[in-house]
Amino acid sequence: MKVRKSSLDGETLVFEIEVGDDGPIVDALDGPKPNGFAIFGEGISVPIAVVDGRIVDRGLTRDHLLAVEAHELGHILQNSEQEEVAERFAIDILTKLGHSTAADILLDRGIV
Repeated sequence: MKVRKSSLDGETLVFEIEVGDDGPIVDALDGPKPNGFAIFGEGISVPIAVVDGRIVDRGLTRDHLLAVEAHELGHILQNSEQEEVAERFAIDILTKLGHSTAADILLDRGIV
């Protein structure tokens, strides 16, 4: 597992799951929360975006992974569990930072 700061805001911690990782975080990705999820809210002193880096090994691109990261950042930075709120934030930040391919991936999903 890679632990790093987000390339999108330079502050938010990102746990990027890699092939061979295991444990409860990986179990969540393999079950109810595929691709990624955010850990944030009351009682969480350090919010974390969890992204499944293994999607690149499954034929998706780094732009897909960046889209997932942006979406999870949206939940954290907007302090919202609503998918539409996170998705709008993600599209906006990706567009502003020049990641149009990743933004288009989210737009094509049709959440907003």
